[in-house]
Amino acid sequence: MIETSNILGNTLSWVVVKDIKQSLNYYTMVLGFTIDSEAPEYGWAELHSAEGASVALAQENPAAPYKAGMNAVLTFSVRNIDLAKEHLLANGATLHGDIEEIPGHVKMLTFEDLDGNLMQLAQKLG
Repeated sequence: MIETSNILGNTLSWVVVKDIKQSLNYYTMVLGFTIDSEAPEYGWAELHSAEGASVALAQENPAAPYKAGMNAVLTFSVRNIDLAKEHLLANGATLHGDIEEIPGHVKMLTFEDLDGNLMQLAQKLG
């Protein structure tokens, strides 16, 4: 198991969408979410509700394993993503690619659970 002290919590769930602009309109106008941040260059937006629920939207990318309508992606924050990756590899986990970094923001690693559900570890930077 990943060191208990390394997992900080489930801080974000995100959904892959076919058209992020249309989805942003739906999540804000229909569901009442407010946009916290947008990164159009990454096809990404984070939103929250008045009661504190949060969700992120990711534009579908043909090169990525995530597809619209598939499932939400649980993201677990970790203190040290490199140690977490080594632990996953040592225990036979299926990884999707290597650690990705958005400079100055976050490092991420995608992996599968036993049923093939995609999940992600994230280490905040800065």
